[in-house]
Amino acid sequence: MKKRVLLLLPLFLGACSNSGESPVIKIEKLHVKVESDGDSAKEEDYANKMDELPALKVGDEVKALLLLDGNGAELKTFTLQNDEEVKAKPKFLTESEISTEGNLTDESKGQYRFKDGVRQTKVEVEATVIHVNEDGEVKLSFYLSSKAECEGAQEEIGLKTKVDDEKEE
Repeated sequence: MKKRVLLLLPLFLGACSNSGESPVIKIEKLHVKVESDGDSAKEEDYANKMDELPALKVGDEVKALLLLDGNGAELKTFTLQNDEEVKAKPKFLTESEISTEGNLTDESKGQYRFKDGVRQTKVEVEATVIHVNEDGEVKLSFYLSSKAECEGAQEEIGLKTKVDDEKEE
């Protein structure tokens, strides 16, 4: 019996990589408000042109619509990175998908646990630049895991920043 189990072990270990069950985070929309030459602000979708993102300053907001897909497996957790440069908050389109049992979901830490049966969902993340660091870039980071025995998905959105001369004075 032990020999049979050992013979099947490589099949189980390789199953994840061959079947493509690793979860996926896809950026469907990425909006930032850009001040145009006139008084009105222009909002543009940068999801397919990330290299054209404008430099942001303290107080600027970014909205990202993310597709979270378990690739056939049930979703387990979603985590977003909050740090000293960017404060992000998710807005789940269907809050009935998030578990509130125990302490598995901790909004203050940006950790969310899905209820059983959720295989795909969308989440809108609103982020505000609260500090500009010296290297001129901040990152929005997301991590998604599924109940499949696979590596989770990680996605980062690099945001260029600039110091607002008017606010410094």
